[in-house]
Amino acid sequence: MRKMRLQIIVMMLLLCGAAGMMAGFAGTTESNRNESAPHTREASTSASGGTGENDIDGTTGAGVAAESDLTLLTALGQEHMEPSAMLTVKIQGEMINSVPKDQAKTAAEHLARTMGLSGITTSRLQGNEVFQAEGLLSGVSVHLDWALTKEGHSYIRAMLVGEAAGQTREMMALQQQIQEMMKQAGIPNTWNASIQGYATETTSVDGTMAQVEKAVAQKLLLRSVEDYADDKTQSRSYEVPSLGAFVMSGDTPIHMQIAVHEDSMKKSSRITIGFPVITIEY
Repeated sequence: MRKMRLQIIVMMLLLCGAAGMMAGFAGTTESNRNESAPHTREASTSASGGTGENDIDGTTGAGVAAESDLTLLTALGQEHMEPSAMLTVKIQGEMINSVPKDQAKTAAEHLARTMGLSGITTSRLQGNEVFQAEGLLSGVSVHLDWALTKEGHSYIRAMLVGEAAGQTREMMALQQQIQEMMKQAGIPNTWNASIQGYATETTSVDGTMAQVEKAVAQKLLLRSVEDYADDKTQSRSYEVPSLGAFVMSGDTPIHMQIAVHEDSMKKSSRITIGFPVITIEY
């Protein structure tokens, strides 16, 4: 399946430039445009009435804003998707200090144990070491990848996958916990999320996109800034100032992406909505 130019570069963007190795994580292989790393809008900390410092219950303002965005993302998707829709949350960061392989593996094992995962495995991806662990946490599938480049830099990604209808609350809690664990381990991190499912109504790709876009526009002030289309796929990216996380495309912030693809096997349209962009195959 083709992907629009923004998705082709997105994991390069999100995992801060480890192009060859991290392509294996995202299923992408190239970068066509100079983009900056994901940002969290400073104003989003006001969601808790604070400045991003810990609130009384220990939740940061940014964490509350992220939870609010995930709740919104799930609601937007479920409005047009079958109950089997899946939610994917990715948390990624990097350690720029060069470390030897044994030290990186020890750090990966420690993070995995802290997350509640066990059984680190080691593999090589395009000449780089990758330490991996996976398991079920609160019923949610969790996969940790710790990639070590030849230069000794580490790129870390935790991916959560669950059913949007029944596991969103658990995934939001895990997201905040893992982001804090990574922060405590000295790994600055950002997040992105996507919900994906089949359309509840049978119509054309263009018709489905129009329905989803119209419904979203009733809830959010949005402006289309990039789009891609072929005979089976339509994708559009938007500036949505009310959302917290964004990526920069040139001088323009992108907060949300919507894609619709015609699944010829199921004879149905598959809808994907991503905050701030889609980092899964659509």
